Amino acid sequence: MSYDGSTDGAGAQTVWEIAVSVGEDQLELTSDLLWSLGATALEERPASPGAALVVTMSDRAAAEHFLGSLLAPTTGVDPSTVNLERREFVASQSWRDHARWHRIAPDLLVGPSWLEAPVPGDAIAIEPAGSFGLGDHPTSGISLAETRALVRPGDRVIDLGAGSGVLSIAAVLRGAVEVCAIDISPEAVAAARLNIKMAGCADRVTTILDGTGAAAVAAFDGSADLLVANILAPELVALAGPIDAAVAPSGRLVLSGFPEARIPFVNAAFPDWVESRRRIRGNWCALVLRRR
Repeated sequence: MSYDGSTDGAGAQTVWEIAVSVGEDQLELTSDLLWSLGATALEERPASPGAALVVTMSDRAAAEHFLGSLLAPTTGVDPSTVNLERREFVASQSWRDHARWHRIAPDLLVGPSWLEAPVPGDAIAIEPAGSFGLGDHPTSGISLAETRALVRPGDRVIDLGAGSGVLSIAAVLRGAVEVCAIDISPEAVAAARLNIKMAGCADRVTTILDGTGAAAVAAFDGSADLLVANILAPELVALAGPIDAAVAPSGRLVLSGFPEARIPFVNAAFPDWVESRRRIRGNWCALVLRRR
């Protein structure tokens, strides 16, 4: 891992870029990892061989925290492929200037909090901060669709890997009376709390920072009606025991955050569950499971 503290301008906004150099065969899995760690947006730049995946953050402490998570032994990332660089850029070039509202479902829009929703109706405004973006990543979209399809009035819901909190908000809009939004990233938890408050859902959503998510999930002890997890496949497998124990006998799981090729790996970790259906968007998937 190398660090470049140079700047290239005056009077511009300082940002911190984390670039990961990968081969073509690792682009998908590395993108998956970066999203799961809290990337707000990813830029793919040409490199030889393969490409460089770039995450941009406006805060040095947040960038260093992200870098530490990226280089944790469990990720398997080679430090020599990672570069942290300070840059100066004109604020008008920010990706925020190009953010737009997205129609996730016929009756639901998700978009940036700094822009007015284009049409009336159900709309979830998101301030991504250091979280999982604006809810427009494919796994967020398909997880949202399943959350809206499965939540019933009065349900207790776990949102594991909550990111911006968009799934928690969607659950409340569908009638959930209690939602637990869990994430391992302090930046994501802060963003989720802000978005949940803006949506008027703070009385029904508890946000929890948990290093692995296991303790917070285990606290439900078989009482959750629905658990939605939008995290990496290895993390899902590692948490299979606590996830199983947290959900009621009649409950459902929505598992997402991984490519379609990882479905057998994930399903094998939940032998007491059977797949009800799956949603595929691009190469990404969401599985709905029920108990056998």
